[in-house]
Amino acid sequence: MRSFTDFCCVWQRVVMGCVLVLILVTGFILGMNFTATTAEAQAGRTFTGDSGIMFNYIKSNATQDFENVMQKVAEALQNSDNAERQQQAQGWKVYRAQEPGQGGSVLYVWVIDPAVSGADYAVSQILNEAFPGEVQQLYEQFSASFAGGQMPVNLDLVLEF
Repeated sequence: MRSFTDFCCVWQRVVMGCVLVLILVTGFILGMNFTATTAEAQAGRTFTGDSGIMFNYIKSNATQDFENVMQKVAEALQNSDNAERQQQAQGWKVYRAQEPGQGGSVLYVWVIDPAVSGADYAVSQILNEAFPGEVQQLYEQFSASFAGGQMPVNLDLVLEF
């Protein structure tokens, strides 16, 4: 027969184990919410560094949709009367990784060099300015192409060769 002390030790371990599991689950949920933003949560996308990159994880069967929308973004920036938008066009390049991404996705990388300080790089805003009648359809196509989210990275130049 177990003593009351043994029972308390077992109970304490169970409680500590539950607390640990709760902390891990909370951390996982918060990590998922803060590390990669979805394409839908794009309001006010700016870069604060000298340059920036954005990782976009796209479904393998939706690459053409993503590229079509990015072509419309390029067209919107290049044809804009806004000098800031034209500056954005000059520094924005879109690359497609040759290697497969996570879960069979395709990785597209935006390279923003130089980044236009304070400029809004949100695809939804750019499309809305240039194509107000098409923005809903274009943005739905853009959002539906994502296999994961986006991950922005702000870069400051440290050394130039």
